[in-house]
Amino acid sequence: MASYSDEGFEQLAKTARTELGIDDLVKIDAIDFLRRLKHTGYIRDYVCLPDACLPDAEAKYKPDDKKIYIRQSVYSAAANDCTQARFTVFHEGAHALLGHQYERKRSFSDRAKIEKRVPSIRRDEGDADKLAVAIMAPFERANFTLETTAAAIGGRFGLGPTASSKRYTEFAGIYRRANNLKRPLPKGVSDFLSEQRRRGFVVKSLPPEEIAAMKPAQDRYTGDACPNSFCGEFKMVRNGTAARCAACGATTGDE
Repeated sequence: MASYSDEGFEQLAKTARTELGIDDLVKIDAIDFLRRLKHTGYIRDYVCLPDACLPDAEAKYKPDDKKIYIRQSVYSAAANDCTQARFTVFHEGAHALLGHQYERKRSFSDRAKIEKRVPSIRRDEGDADKLAVAIMAPFERANFTLETTAAAIGGRFGLGPTASSKRYTEFAGIYRRANNLKRPLPKGVSDFLSEQRRRGFVVKSLPPEEIAAMKPAQDRYTGDACPNSFCGEFKMVRNGTAARCAACGATTGDE
């Protein structure tokens, strides 16, 4: 579980962006972000290492010496606007901003296994992910509406597809809460409830506008024969706990 709400991470990101002097920017240069972390004292330095010196990691933050170590290839990719490399830089910077006290690294192989064994690592990694993307793509700079797409968010802030999709979900939640809008029911749930109401059951979970927009369903026969011996048609329709013959109108049970 994250340590803060989405709004909490937005506020943390706002504070960090202000202290780093980048709050007026939309898309932040990753290398400039590192320089500002150093100049403001959040880290002592950042060090580019040959890839062979970090064989199983893209980068790591070492709180003991307050330094961020980055693969040379990742540093170069971040400088050239690669979305994954940019996110790696902001993720490690987020560890420093959050004051995490244990060494972390973005590993190619064992990160998921280690996080599963140690919940505190999983929490810290999740917090760093959320703060990193909140710094890179703040809600207040997104001009967001519910019609905004994840792709538009990615293009505006330089996020990859996965981060853009997650950010859209977070933006939508923040937007709804700020405007007192209810979250829509998942389509499968809404369809199920709509069908139950059409069949005659009392359903109170659907918004009034959805109920008003419903079209009467065509008769669906149960497959049973009409109990009226003068009819006998197989046109029985379920109506709550009762059934009605669409041919002659005979009913069973209580309508």
